[in-house]
Amino acid sequence: MSSNANLAAQCEEIRKNYSPCDVSDALLTLKVPLGGTLADISPLPSRHGYTNRLVAPISTVLFVPNAHQPGASIPNLPLVPETSNLPSDKHFSDLAPSGSVVLMQQPPHQTAALLGDIVATRYKYRGIQGVFVDGRARDVVGIGEVCKADEDTPFTAWTRSLSSSGTSAEAKPWAVDVELQIGGVRVRPGDVLVADEGERVCCVIPAEKLGDVLALLPVQKEADDGLLADVRAGMGFKEALKRHPKHYTLQH
Repeated sequence: MSSNANLAAQCEEIRKNYSPCDVSDALLTLKVPLGGTLADISPLPSRHGYTNRLVAPISTVLFVPNAHQPGASIPNLPLVPETSNLPSDKHFSDLAPSGSVVLMQQPPHQTAALLGDIVATRYKYRGIQGVFVDGRARDVVGIGEVCKADEDTPFTAWTRSLSSSGTSAEAKPWAVDVELQIGGVRVRPGDVLVADEGERVCCVIPAEKLGDVLALLPVQKEADDGLLADVRAGMGFKEALKRHPKHYTLQH
């Protein structure tokens, strides 16, 4: 089995069986800061009437202020590359690989939107599974149409906040597939994003932790299910915890 096929199978196993909350619990056990949570990034209202769980590798897009020049630094964006890596003959929406999710980052304190219905349409057409914006989006109704579930390829869009103005009012794309720092979470291209529209939360699995997370998830899920059953039956929380400890030893 190729590495790409193996990754797809691993993502599908998580998507079918575990929520972002299950994944964050595993990541906390593995000492990943904040359980990989991308705080306050939430799904836009969609028009399909169902909730979509998504697990896929990440491709990143970093935006900078319009006045930014090569070699300059940006406060609160410590990982900005000195030079742009965008090809001159392509739009940034043409660069993420099919099957991935796109994570966009906006400079702090900007009010323009990074994502609108046209870019969302382009991404879905190219086989991108979803777009997550550490910043603002617009065209909520139009993006909801893009997220319709009456096609073979579900698509989801998440954002931190909204705007009416387009990206060019304040920002420009600078780099793709570079590291991002989102709150207390470091995100690298190829890390795996886990999101659930029903739960309205998402988190990131570092690529090097994926195998350990997969080994830990069934252990902790079994403990959680047993704990919930005992509490539903009237058992005290501390007593139930003693019956269902979340124990796991890494085998290295």
